[in-house]
Parts: sequence; structure tokens; C-alpha cells
Amino acid sequence: MSDSGPPDLDRAVQLIGQMLDAARVGDWPRVTSLQPECDALLRRRYPAGESTRQVLLALQAQHRNLSELVAQARDGIARELARHAQTHRALSAYLDSSGAR
Repeated sequence: MSDSGPPDLDRAVQLIGQMLDAARVGDWPRVTSLQPECDALLRRRYPAGESTRQVLLALQAQHRNLSELVAQARDGIARELARHAQTHRALSAYLDSSGAR
């Protein structure tokens, strides 16, 4: 065990940190490529203790930050799709009214 927690949990902290860095720059393929290893590490059982507890609390905070970034990206995509749909409807209405179709 390292000074900060079980090695596998420390690895999970590293992974979620890398996921956060990737999410901040919009590198979603990188985020999703790191997710399986992180998930596998978090499914393991770890010894009870203060160091494990502290690492889990840190992971929880990092996960909240990652979830916020995902939500922001999702909302941005939804706004873009709505704008695209509105533009498409306007263009369709114009083409219909001009007889260009």
C-alpha cells in the first residue's frame, strides 16, 4: 500500500485525473478509452481504513467534476442540435415557399 492509499486506488486517481484533463480539452475518445480500466479498479474490494476513505472521497470529488464537464458538453451538443434543427426548418420553409423544391 502506498502512503496515500491502496495502489489500485491510487491508479484510479491517476486515471480519473487523466480523464478530467482530457474532458477539459474535449478529448472525449480519450475519456472513454480510460473509463474501462478505471471502472474495473473501482469495482474491487479495498481494506477499510482512513487512507482508503480519503482516496475514495477524492475520487468522488473528481468524479463529480468529470460529471459536470460531461453535462456541460452534453448541453452544448443539445444546443447545437437545436440550432441545426431550427436552421433546417427555416431553410425547408424557404425552399417550400420559393418553389425551389
